[in-house]
Amino acid sequence: VVSPQNFFDESRSIAEKFIQTVVAVDDNISFIERPNSVNNSDLNVQVPDDESGLGTSSVGTHELSLDAPDLNNDLNYQELSACFADKSILCSALKAYEGEDGEQKTIEATFNISKKADITILDWQMERDQSNYGNIAKGAIKKLLQYDVDGNGRLRLILIYTSESIPTVLRALKDQFTEFQPKIENEKEIQFSFESLSLCKVVVINKQTNIESLVDRSIEEFTHMTCGLLSNATLAAITEIRDKTHHHLYKFNKKLDAAYISHVLGLISSPAMRENAHEVAFDYGIDLLAEEIKSDLQISSQVKKSLSKDVLQNWPNFIIEKNPETIFKFKIGDSFEVPVTLERVKRILSVTDKSEFENILEEEPKFLLDSSSGTIAKTFSDKYIQFMINDDNLQEHLELSAIQCTRRNMKNRGSYVPTLKQGVIVKRREDKKFYVCIQPLCDSVRVKDLTNFTFLRISKVPNAKPMTHVIHGVDVPYLAFDVDPKSKNIYMAQFLPDPSEKMVKAELCNQKYIFKAGDEVFEWCGEFKQPIFQGIVNDVSASLARVGFDS
Repeated sequence: VVSPQNFFDESRSIAEKFIQTVVAVDDNISFIERPNSVNNSDLNVQVPDDESGLGTSSVGTHELSLDAPDLNNDLNYQELSACFADKSILCSALKAYEGEDGEQKTIEATFNISKKADITILDWQMERDQSNYGNIAKGAIKKLLQYDVDGNGRLRLILIYTSESIPTVLRALKDQFTEFQPKIENEKEIQFSFESLSLCKVVVINKQTNIESLVDRSIEEFTHMTCGLLSNATLAAITEIRDKTHHHLYKFNKKLDAAYISHVLGLISSPAMRENAHEVAFDYGIDLLAEEIKSDLQISSQVKKSLSKDVLQNWPNFIIEKNPETIFKFKIGDSFEVPVTLERVKRILSVTDKSEFENILEEEPKFLLDSSSGTIAKTFSDKYIQFMINDDNLQEHLELSAIQCTRRNMKNRGSYVPTLKQGVIVKRREDKKFYVCIQPLCDSVRVKDLTNFTFLRISKVPNAKPMTHVIHGVDVPYLAFDVDPKSKNIYMAQFLPDPSEKMVKAELCNQKYIFKAGDEVFEWCGEFKQPIFQGIVNDVSASLARVGFDS
């Protein structure tokens, strides 16, 4: 049996490859190589002789060992950077400024150098006046937190080392950052309830830690922030893309510029495409890059390994190792939750044989049999499956579905002004019914006058009911839909285009974007991703293409 710790070890390996930059800030930082030993004479150490009455010194006559110094001494940048370099991580250092405006200059410099750092390491006691201890650290962290909130969040670890009591430092930090909803966790760190800071934490450690332990601890704490199946895959994917940057630049080199311009000229030469040639050319370029990156990720051994069968089997072990009281449960359709053992979960996750699968499902406690399905295995395949850890986690299931479906909504649209096109979801104000636009993309541009747009009515369903699609909402966290592609749900409405854009553009009204079709008003709710709306359009086309017989 594989050790439960192996999932964390795999997660740590992925995190270590992802981490690129570390910043350390201290007032007692040295930039010279620390010798392994120094002469006694250099330290003015008097070695007592045998007749001194003090006994024989255990210190050698000519040298004192300086192996593994702790952080109560100065922070030796040469050692710190070398330890991180062994892990292919770049470490930068900043020595605190002195003088009257030293504190403020250090705060600004720390903020600027740490903006893009994965890990920031700060000394708590960088001020000359003991009563001001922590001012620099708190000031720099506060600016970083606000920067991350303004940028909609960032993965960030901040480590503070101190000779003061850790609970005292934690309380001081919590009192300083009230606007970010801080909370003390595990008696060693500050986490934040503020949504944009969910991937940021501040960890406080003792100064007795030596440099090698500091490096290991920083990577370990970073791993705790990212240790999960999809988060590991995300880090592995980003690392793969970053490592292949030069490969992509070599492939898409400047010698291809003339060929790309030729493609643009080909679009411009077509009367049907001329008006939107540059937008189409942009989509062409993005599709080229996206498909190349997708291909790299699909064949990447590191990305594959992050979601491999072995990793999936080790994951339940890791969950139980963290909390032995954890209960795994399955909920099939609307039936009651069924608790399952660790070993049963692992066997279900790895089973490939049909009879073995059926035998596992038949074990006690049994899953509730649906009368219409006939067998438990058929019930398992026909009904939706909800895997739970302890409590009901429907929100997480909805979130994953929304990530899969949502391209844009009011929260992430940025400066984009919505236009009416295939994949757009709208709500008609009159009856509060929802529709998805299935108008062909080519018929959504170069619109010169009043034009019919085709929609499919989709049913909004309660979050706990069976659904086919989910998007992120605005007034509510999620909008769940049941999409039925039958022709009876097709709806048409006429819209006037924007004269200059020659597209139907939304207008902002009471903080919501709306489209007007005569007296009808439709609120823009968001957009499906391209594979999602393309699937809906294909289903509608298949439904319309069915052959019926009258005899």
